[in-house]
Amino acid sequence: MNSTAASEGSEARDQGPGGDVEAARGAASDEGESPVNYDESAVVEIEIDGTDYRLDVGRAGTALCISTRPSGSWSWNFRGEARWQNGVLRCKFFDRSVLSQLSTALAEAADNS
Repeated sequence: MNSTAASEGSEARDQGPGGDVEAARGAASDEGESPVNYDESAVVEIEIDGTDYRLDVGRAGTALCISTRPSGSWSWNFRGEARWQNGVLRCKFFDRSVLSQLSTALAEAADNS
């Protein structure tokens, strides 16, 4: 991994609630493309404690991608993939309280569609 990618990974750990995402980001950059197409509509967007969260379908369609940005900014940062199991999102990069709120928003979006 080059030094730029390593510094981006450490910057992501320092700046947000996403936790250690260097491995997830490294995998995306190794493939030459982002795991999320931010030009497409999100499955869910929600604001929690001054941070915007966005859920998108992963490329293979088997996971949900979680991205974040500070509220009021334009640039999304991919933070990790989550699994939807028994009505709850699971992702090791986020606290249970955040995943609980995202799970509720996702369930409501599913009910409304």
